[in-house]
Amino acid sequence: MKLKSVPILFAALLGLESLSVASAADERYQFEVFLDQRPIGEHRFEVFKRGAQQRVSSRAEFKVRFLFVTAYRYRHSSDERFRDGCLEQISARTDANGTRYQVKGMRLGNDFRVERDAVSEKIDGCVKTFAYWDPGILEQDRLLNPQTGELEPVRVARRGLERVEVAGRELSATRYALVTDELTIDLWYHDQLGWVRLASDTGTGARLIYRRI
Repeated sequence: MKLKSVPILFAALLGLESLSVASAADERYQFEVFLDQRPIGEHRFEVFKRGAQQRVSSRAEFKVRFLFVTAYRYRHSSDERFRDGCLEQISARTDANGTRYQVKGMRLGNDFRVERDAVSEKIDGCVKTFAYWDPGILEQDRLLNPQTGELEPVRVARRGLERVEVAGRELSATRYALVTDELTIDLWYHDQLGWVRLASDTGTGARLIYRRI
């Protein structure tokens, strides 16, 4: 259900200071990002755990250059807090080649309230984001997009075992296809290392590829 924006003291309610963590991450996922075979940047995730709580920091920066000119630039940062796998708080900023997005949200009682583009939306039930590091997203039929703040329907299909290169080694990983209304995202998971690879449509004919480093 979408509501008109109401004044919510998100800065106070989110407690953004509590999202910053001084200790070392419990899990770290760092990826080199390619557009087809051309390297364009990196995306890294740090996961901090404390009992049933998880805090996740995500940072991405891509630059697509053509004839020595930057044709496309993308920057994204997101800080998310989960409890028992369900989203409790989020604060995200994105600059997609000059188009800026800001998403803030938190759980209030049984509902999750997300604010974006002067609109406040209330979501019921357990909310998960496109947090690829968490295999639990493969069991969901909807995920919150941290860039746009929109709740997107998804379908997941298991594709089976495949050989993928991870940090110079060939490993067996299980491939899944995560399908949204606009694109298909292929994800690979290794039994011990977890999420190790991503490949996605871009809508332009090129493929966006994440390789774990």
